[in-house]
Formats: sequence, C-alpha cells, structure tokens
Amino acid sequence: MNNPTQTLAKLGLSDKEAAVYFALLKLGQGSAQAIARISGLKRPTTYVILEELRRKGLALKAPGSAKQMFSALSPEELVREMRKNVAETEHLLPELMRLYQGSTARIKTVYFEGIEGIKQVMDYKLGDGQELVAFWAIEQNVPKELSRYFIDWAEKLKQKKITMRGIVPEHPTLKKYRAADAAYGRDIKTVPFEQFSSEVAIDTSGDIVRIHDYKNLQGIVIENADVAKTVREIFEMLWTRV
Repeated sequence: MNNPTQTLAKLGLSDKEAAVYFALLKLGQGSAQAIARISGLKRPTTYVILEELRRKGLALKAPGSAKQMFSALSPEELVREMRKNVAETEHLLPELMRLYQGSTARIKTVYFEGIEGIKQVMDYKLGDGQELVAFWAIEQNVPKELSRYFIDWAEKLKQKKITMRGIVPEHPTLKKYRAADAAYGRDIKTVPFEQFSSEVAIDTSGDIVRIHDYKNLQGIVIENADVAKTVREIFEMLWTRV
C-alpha cells in the first residue's frame, strides 16, 4: 500500500479521517497523543476526528481507563457501511436524475478547481465513439502533474475510440503533441500564435462544452444541447477557413 491515507480516502473518508483511521489501524489501540503523532495532526484536531469516526462507527473508545484509549473497527465495517449506503440510495437514482435533468432547455453548469478539478473537466461524460472538437490552448503554465495526465488522457480517448479534431496555436509547448498526433488519430490545424494565444481551452462532444483554464486551474462544464451546437458551429466555420 503506497499511500494508505489516499486509499482510505477513496473509501469515503476525508483526508484527516483517513489519516486518523490509518493511525488507529497501525496502533491497534492508542491514546489521542499517539494517534496525533502518527497521523501528523494536532491533538485537538485528532480528538475532533476521533469523535467523528466514533459517530460513523469506525472507532471505539476503551471504557474504564484513566487515559482515553481508542481503537479502530475492522476495515470490513467500513466497506460494509459503504455497501449499505449504496443499497439505500440506489433506488433513489431515478428520482435524483429527474431532478438533475429538469427542463431540457435549462443550461446546467458545473464548476471545478485545482489539478484534480481540471482532470474531472477533461473526463466529464466522454462517451465511447464520440467526436470531440476543440480549441486547444498553449501549455505555458501547466503543472507537470497535469501535463503528464494529458498523455494518459490521450490514451484514454484512443481506447474509447473517440476521434478528435482541434484548432491549436503554433507554440513550442505543443510540439510534443504535434509529434504524437498521428499515433492518437488527432486531426489538428494550427494557427499563428499572434492570432490565437489562449491559455484557456474549449472543447465539445455530445451536449457537453468543457472550458479548461490551465493558468488558474479552474474549469467549467456546460451541459446544454444548444450551447454545444453553437460551439461546434463556430468550430466548423473556422475549421474550413484555417
């Protein structure tokens, strides 16, 4: 287990809850001071998180001891609780989807932040076999982690058989992508940097428009057929002229 707290966080715990729960698993039983030392949290924060884990049924406080001692319930309980929650909410999905979809004319927007947020924007509702058209941006201020993810993302599109056309600036930061266009089946047209120098990328597929602000690590998804159609028409108009 390379990063236990990240693994536990994927099971529905917050980062701090995961750190404290991992400390409990490692100790078997321990005081708040010992748990704080292993988790890297301050002791007052550790007490708060321990109470939250107790409320969730994942931690126990040993009775009859002068010093408060805590222990973890088995990870099986965590997984069992997750399965229970899924079972209880699954039957609500049709009603939740009805509320989410609402009127077909309503424009739905979702906002994301940070590196993980940009990844979520990129992956948002990418359907197998779709065509994705895009105005790609320069990569001047992109963090290395995100730049590496672009390669994984291209591989993901290839596996999903998603075709892609793009209009991109002529810029040194994009040379490595132009060298790999043929391998990933990308149909790309470049324009002079003086005409198109954006650090914000826009793409669309299906009824989705995705806006990626790489400089500020912010992203917006717009889910509306009319908006997606408009963006695609602008793209097609420019595609024939580039």
